[in-house]
Parts: sequence; C-alpha cells; structure tokens
Amino acid sequence: MKKIIFSLLFLMSGFLYAQTSSSLEAVCSALAAHSNTTGDFVQTKTLQANGRKLKSTGKYIICPEGILWATEKPIPSSLILTKNTMVQISAKGNKSVMNGSDNQIFANISETLSSVFSGDAAALKKNFTCDFSMKKNGEWTLLLTPKDSTIASVMKTLELSGITDPQAAMTMLIMSEASGNSITYEFINQKYPEELSADEKQNFVIE
Repeated sequence: MKKIIFSLLFLMSGFLYAQTSSSLEAVCSALAAHSNTTGDFVQTKTLQANGRKLKSTGKYIICPEGILWATEKPIPSSLILTKNTMVQISAKGNKSVMNGSDNQIFANISETLSSVFSGDAAALKKNFTCDFSMKKNGEWTLLLTPKDSTIASVMKTLELSGITDPQAAMTMLIMSEASGNSITYEFINQKYPEELSADEKQNFVIE
C-alpha cells in the first residue's frame, strides 16, 4: 500500500517545473510543460529502529498514459499506473492487475492526481497542507502534509525540492512515514522526449 500511495503522490505532485514566480500556483501551472519525462532514480530507505539504510536504483517514465516505476537493483520489479489500473510485476514476471473501480481509495487519489497533473494547485491544497518556498538562487521546496486520514496513516509528510537553473526540475523527494522510517528519492538524468519509444509505450498496454 505504501508503494501504491507513494507512486500516486509522485505522479500527482509530478515534476514541478518551477517558473520564476515564487507561488505554488505558478509552479503547478507548468506541470504540463513536458508531456513525457524519463530518468533514473536512487532510493534510500532509512529504518528508524537501527538506522540501517537500504538502497535501490531504477528508471521511471511519466507520460499521458501514466507512470512506470521500474526498480532494477537489487531486486527487479515494476509498478505501472494508469488512470484506472495498477499493475505490479515481480522479478519472476508474475503480474498483478487491479482495476481502480474496485478500490475507492485508489479511485479518489487518481482523481486528484488527474486534477493536479493538469496544473490544478487547488487540488493539492484541498488534500494537503502546503508549505512552498523558493530561494533567490531558484531552488524551491514544497512540503506536503496530508489531510486525508488514509494517506496520513502511511506517511507524515512528503517534501519535494528542485532547481530552476539551468533547467527547472525536481531533484529530490523525501517521504517521512508514520512508522518513523523515511525514504529519500534522488532523480537524475531527466529527459523530456516528444515521443516515447515503441518499447516504452508497450509498458502501458495493459493485457
């Protein structure tokens, strides 16, 4: 459930391509600047109990059809999200498909996701307490505290940060879990292709 909610939130908060304006509304208004985004991620989970750090790496795709979150190391797995469907693929290739209409929580978050991804900052403010700031050098931070009790039962806060120079992008995300653990995501090698490759598109063909 944690991975599902994070992935939805990741797509919902999106890559916030910040403009020079310091307002959250200005940042969200640029969400649709690039229809496709690809890149690499480094995930580090820190366990509160013993301070142990667990690292994994992989690739992601954000496009109009949805999001692909593909972990490559240490254990391959994939999570594919579309507006109405969630697909999980294990290292052995086993596939689990969930229809959003069968899960009201998924449906509600996906509806909010769609609103925000189209640049609707009001949807963010409806579901989260938002603390947005931008430094003079163009670095920005957005701290989201969930109002929804279901999301709050999994995470306390979601902090996004990024840059505006030389090209605006989100570079890091930190999720503080209700358990006391935290997960940090570093995003690198972002690219914004006009069209995805045939193989990349095939990920979103749900059979």
